[in-house]
Amino acid sequence: MSMKTVGKLNLSRRSLMLSAGAALAAPALMRSHYAFADNPLTLVTWGGAYQDLIQKVFADPYAKETGVAVRLLSGPDLAKAKGQVRSGQVEWDVIDVTAAMVTAGEAEDLWEPLPADIVDPADLLLPLRKSSAPYLMFGGVMGYAPGRAGDKYPRTFKDFFDVEKVPGRRGLRTRISETLEIALVADGVDPKSLYPLDVERGFAVLDKIKPHVTKWIDQTPQTISLVQNNEIDFVYTYNGRVESARTANIDMAFSQDQALILNQYLAVLKGSSKAEEAIKFVAYCMSSDRQAEFANAYYSVPARKSALAKVRPEVASRLPDINNPANVVMNDTWWGENYVELDRRFKEWLAS
Repeated sequence: MSMKTVGKLNLSRRSLMLSAGAALAAPALMRSHYAFADNPLTLVTWGGAYQDLIQKVFADPYAKETGVAVRLLSGPDLAKAKGQVRSGQVEWDVIDVTAAMVTAGEAEDLWEPLPADIVDPADLLLPLRKSSAPYLMFGGVMGYAPGRAGDKYPRTFKDFFDVEKVPGRRGLRTRISETLEIALVADGVDPKSLYPLDVERGFAVLDKIKPHVTKWIDQTPQTISLVQNNEIDFVYTYNGRVESARTANIDMAFSQDQALILNQYLAVLKGSSKAEEAIKFVAYCMSSDRQAEFANAYYSVPARKSALAKVRPEVASRLPDINNPANVVMNDTWWGENYVELDRRFKEWLAS
C-alpha cells in the first residue's frame, strides 16, 4: 500500500494516550497474579524473523512496562485452537491469525469478544471485528534469490504457474487460502472479479502445477530458508519475510509487479484464564507507536492511520499498493464462510 492510499488522521496526543494507555491501566493486585515468570501470557504466532520482531516490538516492551511476561510459541492452527476451547483446556491466550482463520474461528465462537473502545475505530484502516483486531496488512509475493536467478524469475502469479516460461524448483504453501487465489489469477481470472472463488477451477489449476512443486511449505520461515539453502528457486512468500532476509544479508528479493494483499488479526481464545490481561496486550499491540515501529521493521502496513503517517518513505515505497489493479485483496468474509471445508479438502488433496 502506498502512502497515498490512506489520508492522515490528526489525533490529539491525549486521545492517542487514552487508546494505548487506558488498556494498560489495572490495579497492581490484579497484575501481580500474572507477573510471575511461571505464568506468562502465551501468544502463538508464525516463527522466524517475524516472531523475533514480535518479541522485540510487542512482547518485551509490554513485559517491561507492565511486569507481565509474554511467551511466544510458533504454529497457529485453527483445529488446535478449537480443540482447546471445546475441551476447556486453553493453553494459548492470544493467537496471531490470518483473515481466513479468524473469520472461521468467529463462526465457531472460538474468540473472546473485544471491547468496542480497544482502539479508536476512526483511526483504523480496517474495521474492528467483534472478537478480533486487525493489526497489520502485508503482501503475498513471488520470492527468489537474485544471485542465482538473475532476471529469470516469476514476476506475476501467472509466471509462477508457467513452468515452461520460467523453469525452476517451486515452493507453495500448505494453506488453501492464498494458494487458491493465486492459482485462479494465474489462470486468467481478473483480480478485481475474483470472489466468490471458482473452487473447482482453482483445484484444476493446482492439479496441473502439483507435479512441478518441489516443496509444499507448512512453516512460514521455510519460505525463506528453502530458497536460501538452494532447495528451491522460487517461492510464494511475504514481502516482510523477504525484507527481513535482506536486512540479514540473505540473497532474497521479490517481484513488486503483483501481490495478494492480506490482513492479519489478533484474537483471544475463549475460555483463557488470562483473558482480561490478554485483551490488554492486544490493545498494547494496537497502539500507534507500536504499530509504527513494527511496520518500519517488518515492511508491513500498520492497522492504524496514525501509525501509517509514521512509516518511513523508504519502507512505504516497498509496501504492496492496494490501488495497483494487478494486486488481489483477500475477501475475509468469503473465507469465513468457506475456510473449514476447503482447508479439509486441500489437506486431503495434498495427501493424495
